[in-house]
Amino acid sequence: MAPLPSLAVFDFDRTIVSDDSDATIINRLREKKPPPEWEAGSLDWTPYMSDVFEHAYSAGFHPSDILESIASMRANPGMPQLIQTLARENWHVLVLTDANSVFVNHWLKTHGLQGSITEVITNRAFWRNDRLYIEPCMRQTTCPRCPSNLCKSLALAHWTQSRQYERIVYTGDGRNDYCPATSLPPNSIVFPRKGFPMDDLIQKTLASPSPQVKCAVVPWSHASTILQTLFPGQHAS
Repeated sequence: MAPLPSLAVFDFDRTIVSDDSDATIINRLREKKPPPEWEAGSLDWTPYMSDVFEHAYSAGFHPSDILESIASMRANPGMPQLIQTLARENWHVLVLTDANSVFVNHWLKTHGLQGSITEVITNRAFWRNDRLYIEPCMRQTTCPRCPSNLCKSLALAHWTQSRQYERIVYTGDGRNDYCPATSLPPNSIVFPRKGFPMDDLIQKTLASPSPQVKCAVVPWSHASTILQTLFPGQHAS
């Protein structure tokens, strides 16, 4: 009987890439036309980004302008080698992100990583007459910690429902990466990016009388930390 594979889950913005893909487009739009205002607490982010894409279209942005901006984002140090190593070692590699499918898949393809990724779970995006549209990944009302368009715990539970894994590791940076960290089994490892909200939230819960995160925690600032934890003796460039 073949051994079970392991699963590595990655956020995208500020985890695989050093920047935020939505912010990259908002900043590019700001050079030509003021983007729509974000009203904290009154809107979900996904409908707001739909407004941003409408503004980009009316400002004369061609799909190639947007895609070139996305492709120009730099990978976090050591991330490409880590992802390629995981794929070579027959891990399943899942990108689970609140970005969108057009941005993520274009960046992965441009940087030669698409073939190393098992699946991308994110908000669906598509072009229609050179305007980018976005649809929610899900419509959830059961998790109060997460936005309605994506609870990463629910998405991960759905993915693993019909698949068995030897172990699961999760790498992220944001507040929405904290929720899945609380649902990982004890033999998992969570890798929060040092100094980012996920790291802060995990440190707080670990200092509490009843921590919500039950698995091992290894903070990182360079992907070599993750690589050496999972594959001792290997070094990232």
